[in-house]
Amino acid sequence: MAGARKMDEEDIRKALTAFGLIGLGLVLTGLLQSWNAALGVLNLCLISGVMALGLNIQWGYAGLFNAGVMAFTAVGGMTAVLVSYPPVVEAWQVGAGGLLASVLALVVTALVTGFVYRRLPAGRKRFWLITLVALLGYLVVRSLFGEAVQLIEAVNPARTGFLGGLGLPIVLSWLAGGLVAAALAWFIGRISLGLRADYLAIATLGIAEIVISILKNEDWLVRGVKNVTGLPRPVPYEVELQQSDWFASVISWVYSGRLENAADQRAVLAELMIPASSIFVKLCYTGLFATVTLLLLVLANRVAQAPWGRMMRAIRDNEAAAAAMGKD
Repeated sequence: MAGARKMDEEDIRKALTAFGLIGLGLVLTGLLQSWNAALGVLNLCLISGVMALGLNIQWGYAGLFNAGVMAFTAVGGMTAVLVSYPPVVEAWQVGAGGLLASVLALVVTALVTGFVYRRLPAGRKRFWLITLVALLGYLVVRSLFGEAVQLIEAVNPARTGFLGGLGLPIVLSWLAGGLVAAALAWFIGRISLGLRADYLAIATLGIAEIVISILKNEDWLVRGVKNVTGLPRPVPYEVELQQSDWFASVISWVYSGRLENAADQRAVLAELMIPASSIFVKLCYTGLFATVTLLLLVLANRVAQAPWGRMMRAIRDNEAAAAAMGKD
């Protein structure tokens, strides 16, 4: 017991030292470069902290080396865009019919293939007939889908070039992204969790590369590797802050000494509001990300101390012994 307590104290000391060094680096970045850059790095650290919590549950508690985490991240980001971005009406008008027709052709092909498989006995006749149906279905689906994609991607390709989304609140899209990523993780887990060690890593890495490759190349869905701009966000825009009276009053109060000695106070105030608005927005994001990270940290800690967490650690340490106790 004393040894375990000493180890816990040592781990806490190491963690505090590491976080202290990170904090010192952020402070030095703010002093030597800019607080805008320091807050940007801090926000990325908080986002990475959420991902690290998920990895710790998989790699640490469960002992499963899952190398496909980026697939779930990409699908979550895609879902956030599809939920929060407004629909591109023109793209729907020119390409939605072709997409629906291609889906219908795919369903008909699958139904006909299944009908032939069930009705005909096994043999060369059934094999060649299924091959013919599948080939014809592929050609029809490819033709309809390719034409629809070209029409969609031709709609204002510099800004949109995709179908858009549902136009719902951005916070709701975060929840939807997590749920869709969890659903994909469950589906992949059903396929690959029979594997262990290197085999699990190779399988999940391959699946992740397939998912990411699809998202990168299907511009009609979420613009592929191009940026999606104009997403709504839960914090104010910098331009709105620079044009608001209350923010100007706050900046005037903060920099009152500098403004008193300025010849053109209005011009100096406008110049000061530009970096201040960016810092304010990043502080809003910092508060939001920190709240989410702390909430997930508390939940992850409770899960680790719950019976489910103890069961996962038991399976990780000795799967055969855990199975003998009915834990699998």
